[in-house]
Amino acid sequence: MKDHRDIIVDIWKSHPNYIGNKSVALQAVNITDYLANMFCPGPFYYYVIDSPSLTLDFASESMKTILGIDSSNFELKDFVDIIHPDDVPFFMRCEDIVGFFLKNCIPTEKMVNYKINYCLREKTSTGNFKLFLMQTITLKTSEKGELLKVFGVHTDISHITSENNRKLSLIGLNGEPSYYEIDVFDDNVFENFSPYKYSVETISFTKRELEILKLLAQGLTTDEIASSLTISSKTVLTHRRNMLEKFNLKNTTELVANAIRFGYI
Repeated sequence: MKDHRDIIVDIWKSHPNYIGNKSVALQAVNITDYLANMFCPGPFYYYVIDSPSLTLDFASESMKTILGIDSSNFELKDFVDIIHPDDVPFFMRCEDIVGFFLKNCIPTEKMVNYKINYCLREKTSTGNFKLFLMQTITLKTSEKGELLKVFGVHTDISHITSENNRKLSLIGLNGEPSYYEIDVFDDNVFENFSPYKYSVETISFTKRELEILKLLAQGLTTDEIASSLTISSKTVLTHRRNMLEKFNLKNTTELVANAIRFGYI
């Protein structure tokens, strides 16, 4: 069974063309400008993520001071280990919604115009958990809109509040619309956005495709599905290929994730 660290990577990778395939060199960044955009009301650390490798290009010295972590060998999925266990489901849900929003609800060129805000309890160098405001913004994407570089800053706000409101905000910069205080556990959360690529109304599945979708979501193999439905494995593969084409997706993980988001299963 996958642990939370691997599941969060699956969530990031479930969004088509969300994570870049090839790393690029980090260009000069005016960190002061980004910090000005993310006004920090308390102790903070910041970093730049290389999205294709899910590692850090660099991190501020304060990351080690605040968290007691050596960033040189830090992978992005290791971040799950410092989050309070009770906040992990919220973290995963936020990242799933952010991925959906950036890849389906705004044009590629506008991805750099959104700042992502939500709070998490993180384990500090003292071993205690404190509430941090996490803010990230896309620095660079590929021509397809795949994330290449992401800037993030985490601010200790425990001196302001110790209560996490468990809400997500997608803040538009440069005149873009904002979405504040999103309840990420609302069953209708995706209705807050209007996908510009496709909508659920434009996609339909046959009865057989829906049967296969549900079995794929249960983790059954092609042969197991064929046996369960008394059809050939080749037929299962054909239906799977057709469903991937409908959503313009690359693999079964992406297919099942989108089917769940749009309420098919």
